Amino acid sequence: MSVSEITLINDGDKLTKKFIQYWEIEEYCEIYNQSNLASFVGLVVKKNKVLYSFPKHYEASFDDLGTMEKILNLIELSRTSIGSFDKGTNEEFPIKAYLSIASYYRRYGLFVSKTSKLVDGYGGKIDWKRTLNRSNKVITKEGIIFFPFKIKKSYDINVFLSDCMEYILDDADNYKNYIPNILNYKIKTKNRIFENLDLVLKELNRIKTSYFKDQEKNLIQGIIDYINWKSIANNTVKLLTLNFENYWENMINIYLNIKFQKYDNDSNRIIWGENVNLKFQKPPEMYVESEYIRNKYLNEKHYKIRFDHYSRDDDNIYLFDSKYFSGDINELNYKQVFYHYYLKKEFEKINIVNGLLLPTSKEYYIKTHIDRTDLDGVKIIEHYINLKRVLNCMFENKRLLKIN
Repeated sequence: MSVSEITLINDGDKLTKKFIQYWEIEEYCEIYNQSNLASFVGLVVKKNKVLYSFPKHYEASFDDLGTMEKILNLIELSRTSIGSFDKGTNEEFPIKAYLSIASYYRRYGLFVSKTSKLVDGYGGKIDWKRTLNRSNKVITKEGIIFFPFKIKKSYDINVFLSDCMEYILDDADNYKNYIPNILNYKIKTKNRIFENLDLVLKELNRIKTSYFKDQEKNLIQGIIDYINWKSIANNTVKLLTLNFENYWENMINIYLNIKFQKYDNDSNRIIWGENVNLKFQKPPEMYVESEYIRNKYLNEKHYKIRFDHYSRDDDNIYLFDSKYFSGDINELNYKQVFYHYYLKKEFEKINIVNGLLLPTSKEYYIKTHIDRTDLDGVKIIEHYINLKRVLNCMFENKRLLKIN
């Protein structure tokens, strides 16, 4: 499928109703201040036209589609592990189902299940036990002659499942120019049974209980999930996420643990290099009120806080919050200010490095979010970190990735 038109937008962009209706993305937009806003990151394909939605704060360009390919790979990685759709529907391309089928094909080829039966004959593998018990016997001077022999012949069965695999591999091939990790696979003659996908699903559900090996069950379930999607899908194919903030939080934590070398308090900049000493983590939740207050008011609601990215050494506490939504930056981040006061109460003499971490298409730069150093010491810096570098670091260390 060749591309005739590519459209670029950003998550959070204002969109016209006509645009939303054309791309069939109503469920993936939100209304804010009477404006229709894109609320997703990823890919939409309609016929031979493609819509890419880049993350917020990222200046999308046609020269940077490689970054989008990495993002789609990241979404695939998440879908493969958790296997769910953000909207809880089957609108999105069933990447987990497809990859289970493609993985089976790479390892075993098309599905083949062997069976065997006995036939009369004189060529092939002789089943001597059944030949002795069932064949006619003729006694001669040379001994006993058995005729005919019982020959064990093997047959391949379940061509239906092979046809299903071929149908899916061929269908997904249409999207290989947009969706990463799609195999090249084309068939010359298509089986007409796939003109009635409801009938195919009915047969798949009938036979699936006949298989007991894990690889067979996983294959059949993947086939069912894909064909179920295909049976209700229209001409629009989606691979996207509504929760890119979760991806960003997890990726940036990996980046800090790999690349955070030190912090320059004079310039308020992070020095990127090799992290050899600090372990950034999301610590357990902590109560805001003291134990005395919680015990005094047992029946009242008590609040907890939890830092995004936290670490410390002998001289500093590093308190970073991964930020993605524009509103969190355009307005004072009261939560991060409170975190500073909370930690200062606990650790009076330690320096608190407080910052917000945001994606950008540019090289690393900073902005001052708030500076109250002349009043109470609170200073929060916005750190804009190159998304492409974070993605590359994540894929080099993807074993560390955990997306909820």
